[in-house]
Amino acid sequence: MSKNSGSLTQKRLKIVILLVPVIGFAILCRLFYWQIIRGPELQTLASRQHESTTYLEAKRGSILDRDGNILAGTKNLYHLFVYKPQLEISSSELIDKLIETLSIELEATSSDDLRAYLKSRLSLNASWVSLKHYLSPEAKETIQSMSIDGLGFEDEYVRFYPEASMSAHLLGFVGQDAAGQEQGYFGIEGYGDRLLKGRAGKIRTENDAKGDPILIGNYQFLHAIEGKSITTTISKKIQFLTETLLKEGLEKYQASAGNVTIIESKTGNVVAMASFPNYDPGIFSKFPNTTYKNPIVADLFEPGSVFKVLVMAAGLNEKVVTPETECDICASPLLIGKYAIKTWNDQYHPNTTMAETIINSDNTGMVFVARKLGKDKFAEYLGKYGLGKKTGIQLQEEVSGSIRKAKDYGEIDLATNSFGQGIAVTPIQMVSAVNTIANGGVYLEPTIIKGEKGRSRRVISPEAANEMTQIMIQAVDSGEAKWAKPRGLVVAGKTGTAQIPIEGHYDPEKTIASFVGFFPANDPEYTMLVTLKEPKTSPWGSETAAPLWFAIAKQLLL
Repeated sequence: MSKNSGSLTQKRLKIVILLVPVIGFAILCRLFYWQIIRGPELQTLASRQHESTTYLEAKRGSILDRDGNILAGTKNLYHLFVYKPQLEISSSELIDKLIETLSIELEATSSDDLRAYLKSRLSLNASWVSLKHYLSPEAKETIQSMSIDGLGFEDEYVRFYPEASMSAHLLGFVGQDAAGQEQGYFGIEGYGDRLLKGRAGKIRTENDAKGDPILIGNYQFLHAIEGKSITTTISKKIQFLTETLLKEGLEKYQASAGNVTIIESKTGNVVAMASFPNYDPGIFSKFPNTTYKNPIVADLFEPGSVFKVLVMAAGLNEKVVTPETECDICASPLLIGKYAIKTWNDQYHPNTTMAETIINSDNTGMVFVARKLGKDKFAEYLGKYGLGKKTGIQLQEEVSGSIRKAKDYGEIDLATNSFGQGIAVTPIQMVSAVNTIANGGVYLEPTIIKGEKGRSRRVISPEAANEMTQIMIQAVDSGEAKWAKPRGLVVAGKTGTAQIPIEGHYDPEKTIASFVGFFPANDPEYTMLVTLKEPKTSPWGSETAAPLWFAIAKQLLL
């Protein structure tokens, strides 16, 4: 061997020695890529080719009233399918046997169209074929009696609302999320969705190349877990009564909208919550989405004069005024900068007392109380009453609103807020705050779920609450709404008429009329707020909201 050939062999050997680890490293990298980085993805793709998963729908829990009556329930329907390897009759014979029963289920579908549909389904190149969803129990029983091998049924569930639109806003509805899965929206359906929906089950099987289950292959079965039912504090009877009278009131006073909230004074339990316009949650898609939210918890409004009882109660509690304290700024309109604070009827009462301030709904008298309180105490009491934050009621769409901090109060802000202007609250916040007076000075968080007790806190003393109650009784007996009060009923209440703010100013004609109160006044059972938006027969709460409030109260006592 020549020297040159030996040198060449050594070079080749060195190259091979160098290439072996390089090639080995490249192979290892490639294996790492396929097995580690792409491994899970490829494993999933492989599983999809030879495994199939069938999901089993869970039955959604019911929503019940406080006596166990169904407000929202679930119907058990059935999914009809065929497993063709077990089918012992021809496709045409199967269609002939099914056509009559399925035609009854599909009233709007002609027999010819149904026959063509079934024929197309049975011609699919698959062993397992879906034929019809949401069969009634009667149709299932009829088909089962035919004893056709290869036909089977799966449970399916449909939400239903036996009272149609009644309680719509507090219930919400069930739709589908972006993935096509059942999802509760708004009200209790939205708030309690996770509890109500339960957990879906699934069947996972390993299949052969034809798609047939492998008897000795992997098999996994997970039972569906039914959703839990929710029992509310709502009384179906009182809810029906309230909605009926509210609807009559809207027509009588020609209002564009209205709502009524009734809570038990000593517990904070909501027994009725009615709003119009509303919708039918069973066919929610046929209604504008503007009707879905519950205005009692989702809409803010300027309360107007009903707010005065909260400010006066705070003044009594701080002992900066008494019911007999006389106002020394109430003889004429009150000038604050470029603004003039006037009474609602341009009548002024020099040296009017605090009790008379509420009875006459005197704005200037309320400014007197607010100034005595001062902006720090004024803002502090608004927070104690639960304003500017959510009440915690178990409804999905509740909003908190906002109130000013003490440092942000100017003189005009303190003045207008004292009589419920320039401040926005939800109806549920307002009725819960007034219930503090009914409950002897203790604020109760409202609740709509039976057995769930909200937190409580003392806001005013029992003495201040009693003083405010007596003033509110006088306001009903001697005020503008005294003509509407039923004989023999002792009510502590207050009317309100608030202008509607539009684009930075107040509409001169449109108002929100309201009445808030509790009864029987000296041992309250119910606290109720009625609001009517834009009543046309009269703008005043004393002539619209108050008589509707009294009509509902009278029926509750009966």
